[in-house]
Amino acid sequence: MNCICDHNLLELLRLGDTSAYEWVYKKYYPTVARFIQRNNGNEGDAEDVFQESVILLHQKVTAPGFQLTSTLKTFLFSIARNLWLKKLRDEKMVTIPEEQLIALQDTQDFMTDEPASADVQHERLNAWMARITGHCQRVIKSIYFSHEPMDHLMVTMGWKNRHTAVNQKYKCIQQLKRASEIS
Repeated sequence: MNCICDHNLLELLRLGDTSAYEWVYKKYYPTVARFIQRNNGNEGDAEDVFQESVILLHQKVTAPGFQLTSTLKTFLFSIARNLWLKKLRDEKMVTIPEEQLIALQDTQDFMTDEPASADVQHERLNAWMARITGHCQRVIKSIYFSHEPMDHLMVTMGWKNRHTAVNQKYKCIQQLKRASEIS
């Protein structure tokens, strides 16, 4: 299996094709492992998170009506990133500087398959931020760079409840993702 489009790969994964899962592991594990190791993890953590990510991927692709709305690569990386960040939060290990932990930087590394220097990452992030609305710039900066608690941000932004706050955060992250796809 040299190169395979996401649609065909999804079908093979749905069918439980072992070679498709092996291909996913060979192709995507190294970058997930690099992300976890850069963010306070080790090889064992990376293996555990990737295995759990593939299990969740299998559950998703075999669920009725599942439709992939991104590349498989991005989808799997997002699962792994979220699992790792949850583990860090659960273990109270989130004392890492946010600029090292922020997944937006490593997402770009994942998409290009080549490591980028901190300066290049910083330039990319600044370019993406310049492409989103001022409202979303404020939300992203408050949450990810100033570490402002969501409850405090709700008050300063005038949001009525936590659901609205989470929704606004999601919309701003989506804007930022779209901005990163333009580069």
